[in-house]
Amino acid sequence: MEEEIKVLILEDVPLDAELIERELRKEGFDFTSHRVEREEEYRSEVEKWNPHIILADHSLPQFDGVSALKIAHEQSPTTPFIFVSGKIGEEFAVEMLKKGATDYVLKHNLSKLGYAVRRALTEAQEHLEKKIAQEALLESEKKYRALFEKTKNPTIVFTEDGSFNDFNQATLDFMEVEPEELLQQKIHHFTLPEASPVQLKDWTAGRIVELPLKIKGEVKILELTITPVELGDNRIIFATGRDLTHQKRMENALKESEEKYRLLVENQTDMVVKFDPEGKVLFASPSYCEVLGRTEESILGSNFLPLVHQDDLKKTQRALEKLHRPPYVVFLEHRLLTMNGWRWIAWADKAIMNEQGELEAFVGVGRDITERKLAEDRIMRSLKEKELLLREIHHRVKNNLQIVSTLLSLQSSKIKDQKVIDLYRESQNRILSIALIHENLYQSEDLTNINFASYVKNLIDDLFHSYGVDPNQIQIEMDIEEVIMNIETAIPGGLIVNELISNTLKHAFPQDQGKIHLELTKKEDNHILKIRDNGKPFPEDFEVAETDTLGMKLILNLVQQLDGKITLNKTNKEFTIEFKELKYKERI
Repeated sequence: MEEEIKVLILEDVPLDAELIERELRKEGFDFTSHRVEREEEYRSEVEKWNPHIILADHSLPQFDGVSALKIAHEQSPTTPFIFVSGKIGEEFAVEMLKKGATDYVLKHNLSKLGYAVRRALTEAQEHLEKKIAQEALLESEKKYRALFEKTKNPTIVFTEDGSFNDFNQATLDFMEVEPEELLQQKIHHFTLPEASPVQLKDWTAGRIVELPLKIKGEVKILELTITPVELGDNRIIFATGRDLTHQKRMENALKESEEKYRLLVENQTDMVVKFDPEGKVLFASPSYCEVLGRTEESILGSNFLPLVHQDDLKKTQRALEKLHRPPYVVFLEHRLLTMNGWRWIAWADKAIMNEQGELEAFVGVGRDITERKLAEDRIMRSLKEKELLLREIHHRVKNNLQIVSTLLSLQSSKIKDQKVIDLYRESQNRILSIALIHENLYQSEDLTNINFASYVKNLIDDLFHSYGVDPNQIQIEMDIEEVIMNIETAIPGGLIVNELISNTLKHAFPQDQGKIHLELTKKEDNHILKIRDNGKPFPEDFEVAETDTLGMKLILNLVQQLDGKITLNKTNKEFTIEFKELKYKERI
């Protein structure tokens, strides 16, 4: 059954339209028809209904077939147009056919209408298919030409004798010539003399040919993928190319680099090993095999973790975990079981990433540091022994000073003169201030420095106890920064504090009541010690530099020993001592 067609009938006589429809049904057409008489109706139907065929009378009261033909060609040029008229001259019919009418049928001979309609529809369909094919071919050619011209890879068409028949801009750029020049050349003109002759007749479909070509005095490598095409009795070669010049240079440079790397790895004393994230060895240098005392074949594919000392296994595994995170580098020292027993190996390990940024493997460069570790152990044992000895010395010095203090105490117990007893007690306090330094040192982890703030607090507690001071009557305010001092500075500094606090406790508070303020700060490289009290004022003629008391002479001597400066503000009774930390001086 034929597909239903849409028939537009331009006819002012309904009966004639019915006769046309009857004839079409008689011929077996499945159709729908619309009849129109006026131009506006006709235009609307052609534009909106889009009929498959138009059957038009020659002349209508308000319209005519010639105008209808013109409108049809403008709005729907592929739609067949057949004149169906009662009377039409032969000259007019020929003229209409020249203007694009498909056919004409006289009304008194409608038996020919079915044949004319079927032939018109068939020709229209063939014409449409041909047009579609032509447009597709044109589009295909445009795409091919665009692809041919725009591709960045050289694309060449050769004749069988090797002449350049067609090429794109990428070919010209590669060959470094003008189009006119290349059309006069053959591929053989560019091949190297020592290269094998180019045999185009042997080039088959799918073959890949790599050609070294000499261009402008420089050798370039062109890779061609061959597609032979038969054109009647002739044969052409269609070849798509790739410039391999840079790649080949890089490959040659890489080969040279790999050769240098191989020589470097195989001849260096440091061990080089490559392993995957699970610890499986992928590469082992000769030095690594030599240290382990095993062949390369037995090492490759094995896991190195069982060779790690049990005590070093956890830190080795932690190091491997760190290699999975930026910066993908770790440094590790562990013991490894070798042909010579356990050996200490220092490793510098780095992760290798693939092009996608994914972890691929690890490379480690190791060095045997067993002798160094043994030497370090000996040094550490020696240092520990010396540290114990030094602590013992500080302890014994403190004990000896306490013995001296005890002897002075025993000696003073037999003396009745209070002034002499006071002298003994002052000497005891000075000795104890030095002993306290040594006590802090042997109890500290640092045998060269002490926390001066903690030391001063303990020293003042001992002085208050020595003089029998009631802390509720005589109060001391301390504003001391956490200052660390070496023994060279701490001993004279502690003696200065001892003398100033002792003098204050002895002379400043006849009523046994008052306050002492002690402040220790650090400003840049200088230590600033301030001591003041609210007790009895100094005599008007008192001068620090001119006093002849033992305590003040000792203070001045100690300040000088510290390369410091002492000042006194008589108004608020404040001593200010400014000094720097002394550097250790070697004794002879």
